[in-house]
Amino acid sequence: MSEEPANKSFGLLKSLKKLIFEDSLEPFVPEVKPMAGQPVVETKTGENVTKNPQTNLTQNTSALPPADVKQMKVKVLEILERINEPGMDFFEVWNAAAEMGSVNAGSIKAAFTSLKYVDKTLDKDKLVRTGQDYITELQKVIDKETSQKQLQKDSIEQNLIAEKANLTAEIQRLEQNIDELREKLNSRQKELKEINSKYEPQLQDIDAKITIGNTAVAEVITDIKNALNIIETNIN
Repeated sequence: MSEEPANKSFGLLKSLKKLIFEDSLEPFVPEVKPMAGQPVVETKTGENVTKNPQTNLTQNTSALPPADVKQMKVKVLEILERINEPGMDFFEVWNAAAEMGSVNAGSIKAAFTSLKYVDKTLDKDKLVRTGQDYITELQKVIDKETSQKQLQKDSIEQNLIAEKANLTAEIQRLEQNIDELREKLNSRQKELKEINSKYEPQLQDIDAKITIGNTAVAEVITDIKNALNIIETNIN
């Protein structure tokens, strides 16, 4: 919008953003000072108080962090500002009502009464039509964004499925290897327990041969010594 309509809308977006982050506000009963020839509009207190106007972009926000939802609503309002058409329409009336402290029947009527004298084309039909148009445009924006996020989600889910399958297959291979290693371990432990019985007969056999050999040599040496004694004694 141009600077002139922005000024006439009491500071575009500032009031609507402010209402989003205020927990409680007393309903505002505007005191409208009529312009020359302008009829006085009567207002009622507490009619349809809507301090955080809904944009129908979420179905259920009860489970979402309140601060995150509020920050996102500010972004939605900024989108709304970008698609705002020149001149006075629903958005300017909505924002002007918020400038009065809260959005309710009284503040909307007062804002409409004031702004229709700035823009003669402003009437109820225009408010309803442009309000519905903004809903449609916002829905298009969120539908496009949702579609893009869904594609991103689908890609992440595919990566998740693929990585999960790879990890599952690797775990199965490792478990199979563990079973094989466990079987091999058991076999080696059994061999370790039986290792003595495997080598003991060979060791005993060698010990016996050593003993026999030494005994035989000792006896032969004794026989030789005896023969030498005989020779020493009996041969001149």
